[in-house]
Amino acid sequence: MAMARMRNSTIEKRIRRTVLGAILITFLVTVASVLTANDRLEQSLLDMDMQAERDFLLDNARPNEILVWDIATLKAYYVPAGMQQDGRMPELFQGLPFPFSGEIKLGAHTYLITTGPIRDGRLFLAKDITLFETREQEFHRFLLILGLAVVALGIMLSRITGKKLVAPVQQLVAQIRSTTPARRMPRVYADYQDTELRAIAQSFNVFLSELENYVKREQSLMGLASHELRTPIAVIAGALDVIERRGGLESADRAPLLRMRRAVNEMAANIDVLLRLTRRTSSQDRHEPISLAAVLREIQDDLARQLPDARQRLILDIQAQPQVHGDPVLVKILLRNLMQNSLQHTQGPVQATLTDTHADIVDHGAGLPDAYRNYLNDPTPDASELLSLSGLGLFIVGLICERLNWRLHAFAPTPNDNIVRIHFVCPISTSPHTLQTVEP
Repeated sequence: MAMARMRNSTIEKRIRRTVLGAILITFLVTVASVLTANDRLEQSLLDMDMQAERDFLLDNARPNEILVWDIATLKAYYVPAGMQQDGRMPELFQGLPFPFSGEIKLGAHTYLITTGPIRDGRLFLAKDITLFETREQEFHRFLLILGLAVVALGIMLSRITGKKLVAPVQQLVAQIRSTTPARRMPRVYADYQDTELRAIAQSFNVFLSELENYVKREQSLMGLASHELRTPIAVIAGALDVIERRGGLESADRAPLLRMRRAVNEMAANIDVLLRLTRRTSSQDRHEPISLAAVLREIQDDLARQLPDARQRLILDIQAQPQVHGDPVLVKILLRNLMQNSLQHTQGPVQATLTDTHADIVDHGAGLPDAYRNYLNDPTPDASELLSLSGLGLFIVGLICERLNWRLHAFAPTPNDNIVRIHFVCPISTSPHTLQTVEP
């Protein structure tokens, strides 16, 4: 869950939360400070008011006479020293401990009461602070309304701030996303006011330049190497043709000659597919309707002529007649490499099954090494380990599938069974009936 929240988080949301949090924290600190200052000021005013009332009453008190003062906002009862309180004590003071200081609510009124010894007598003093309490409640309601307004304003400001701050980032992201692989890729806008965005844009432009140079060098090198290799292969093939035309070969010499012919043909096919794959775009490839069943039968015939036991071991299970659009040479090399690889690395039967959506190459051997299977399932990582182990065969398979926009999946239902499944794009409808044929 935490990882999912992190993936769904955006810079704009983080800016919104930060701005809104800063506004709320500032408001809460301000409100706390105002409330504290207001309470202290109110307490100081009440203390001064109570002291003034106390001084006024004592100035008007007569010796040896109980003072009773009872008006709407002030109630007082003073008992001089040596005298006992009488029944004229206001009900508000009756039953209170002595001395006492605090607030008491009586009906709709709130009184601040203090009782204690003074001038060797006892003074009971109560002041109506209902007006103070009412104003304090109104002030608290005002702060609540103000808080709601600040929250609403904070949400609005956080949205505006987030959109404004993230707009250049979104612009840069849109430009980067719109950059598609090509021989010459457009550069992104880099003249940003913000140093960080300018650095990112400039670094991306430098990366594009280095990538273009790298791809150009790789394509040039591969193209030159392929062309240069064609000459010695043509020489070897011509020499083999001359030897075969002369005849008179001993039976012991024919097998090595056949292996040489097979190696030359395989090398020529690999060079041809490398030249096709080094082209800039797939738009330069041939796009023709291809019958996959016919291609499988053609491969079966080719392999039967090259490998002595291929006719007996290679089984075709044609369950449908799908047709695809693509380069027929690439499609044939793809299927041929997989079928030939299975025949060369196993001893038992190899079955090629064709359905409406995929083709399976099934063999019964020791199993594909992890490097092979990982590459076939995901050909994007570095394939240097695969090349060092198996050469170009499976590497070319991955490149062709990527070029055709097909998908590879290698798995092992049992330790001794290997299945390589090719999910192809089939824009042309297949035949309405399903064929169930097994061709030895």
